[in-house]
Amino acid sequence: MVSFFPDREIANLDERKAQMTVRHLVSNRNGMQSGCHEGDEPTIRAMTDQPDWVQAALDRPMVAEPGTAFCYDSPGMHLLSAILQEATGMTALEFAQQNLFAPLGIQQASWESDPQGYSRGWGDLHLLPEDLAKIGFLWLHRGSWEDKQVVSEAWVLDSVRMHSKGIEPDPGYGYGWWISDKDFQASGRGGQRVRVMASLNLMVVATGAGFEYDEVEGWLIPMLLFMSDSRPANPQGVAALESAVAAAGQEALAWPKAPVPETAQAVSGKTYRCESNPAGIETFRMDLAGDEQATLFLKMDGTDLVLPIGLDGRYRLSPKGAGYRGFWEDGQTFQFEAFDIGVLSRQVVFDGDGVQVSLPEAGLTVACQTQDS
Repeated sequence: MVSFFPDREIANLDERKAQMTVRHLVSNRNGMQSGCHEGDEPTIRAMTDQPDWVQAALDRPMVAEPGTAFCYDSPGMHLLSAILQEATGMTALEFAQQNLFAPLGIQQASWESDPQGYSRGWGDLHLLPEDLAKIGFLWLHRGSWEDKQVVSEAWVLDSVRMHSKGIEPDPGYGYGWWISDKDFQASGRGGQRVRVMASLNLMVVATGAGFEYDEVEGWLIPMLLFMSDSRPANPQGVAALESAVAAAGQEALAWPKAPVPETAQAVSGKTYRCESNPAGIETFRMDLAGDEQATLFLKMDGTDLVLPIGLDGRYRLSPKGAGYRGFWEDGQTFQFEAFDIGVLSRQVVFDGDGVQVSLPEAGLTVACQTQDS
């Protein structure tokens, strides 16, 4: 692992870290200090609080010999993205687009990156459900797609072999896949799931928000396993299912277009500096010159974000994959929502030289003042 970063000075570089391999990273057996026993999110936050996420992941002290113990470790997975980029000269997204997505006909994908431009190796890849299903289908067929070997069959089979026994109640782990006796799956936060049951030639894909996949699996899997059994006719149930499927395929309904108040012109382009806050918002600015789209400029934890917001009731997609739309509730209050994993509502209240940004799900309101006030 260390050999891929010859230009970096790596802290806590002892004999154990020098022996770590890429295989140790991809199987979550790297031996570095991690928060696996309390969930991986504290470890992600400890990494993302630093200006250089790769360096922060590299600098962690070792707590075990590589290869001896399983520990789900998101920063270790992020190092894989950096290694891929160092080895190929392409980001993980660019490499995937050329070598995986293009052969599978996947045309819409976005993948967030860190401040240095490395794709987030632990997650945050955005795919349509039918495209996510293609990944599962590829693995179900041992790396073959339309009679072409897209991924090495040997790698596919090795990746879904149990290399680590997870910490209870987790199942085992392969290379990026959770492994159980009869299937393997990719499990993401917020209900994202690809479950492949190779022995049954069956695959289930779930995307969305506001639920956890485990809540519905107890109903779903028995129906799939016994779908050849005869059932009494249920025309009402069939009609309800067809209606639900049709509704799921529709674009989100647009909000009614609201009038733009005079306040929009007065505050457009002003930069507001925010008080210290847990969300890490440092500065806030909105371009409200148009009536079809606004643009929000944020500096958060030293990173500049540019977020387009649809004012015509429809989402605008940001480069990082989330969608945004908003409207003026009254002359001072601008409401907008972010659609990513779930829908997050935001409220912005302009008041003289100040602005208050509310994040209801965090129970947080951030106060900001114009820089010249």
